[in-house]
Amino acid sequence: MGKSEKSRRVVQFTFPGDPMRIDCSYHRNGTRGFVQTLSLSRSPMAYKEYVCTARHIAPRAAFKSEFAAVTDVTLDSDNIRHRFVRDTLRDAGIEPISMEGFAVWAAKPKPSLQ
Repeated sequence: MGKSEKSRRVVQFTFPGDPMRIDCSYHRNGTRGFVQTLSLSRSPMAYKEYVCTARHIAPRAAFKSEFAAVTDVTLDSDNIRHRFVRDTLRDAGIEPISMEGFAVWAAKPKPSLQ
């Protein structure tokens, strides 16, 4: 993904002692993007943690930001838990991306990455 920063600490945007790290961040056209891989099958609460973190980063960052969550399963709108995760992410401005769709998603911004 071009110039990316792996495992970025979020403490600069949240509170002292916050142990969370974002899996990957990138710069594109004056915007910093944050990408987190999340497992719906192993840790559904991690989605809420990422939403909370994104809601702290966006207003406190000195730059425009965008967020994506790479999911271990394709979110099925017929599954109530999947709908909850999808809607929770989207409500927070986080784009859900299935692992199967990640390569296509990553290819779109690649030419404009800094």
